[in-house]
Amino acid sequence: MELKDLWVPAVSAAVAIGMSMATVTATAQDADELADRVREVEVKQAGEEGTKVMVKQNTERLERLESIVEKIAEAQLKTLQNQARMCEKLSADCQ
Repeated sequence: MELKDLWVPAVSAAVAIGMSMATVTATAQDADELADRVREVEVKQAGEEGTKVMVKQNTERLERLESIVEKIAEAQLKTLQNQARMCEKLSADCQ
């Protein structure tokens, strides 16, 4: 067997090995890029979940505050009504 006969298979094998290495490298890079994108999505989702929790907490606080304000308004109305009755009974000028 001559050196010429080995030349074509050797070159073909070298090209095949080079293409395989390039494919493996490209696949590894794609996997790294995909992992980075997944990480970005997870971080974004975590941020959105945090925002949802904050909105829910703020909504609950606002509802409690509205309830307190309503109770204060009712108490003030009762006080004014009682004051008006007292003024009427005592014939006092309460303006």
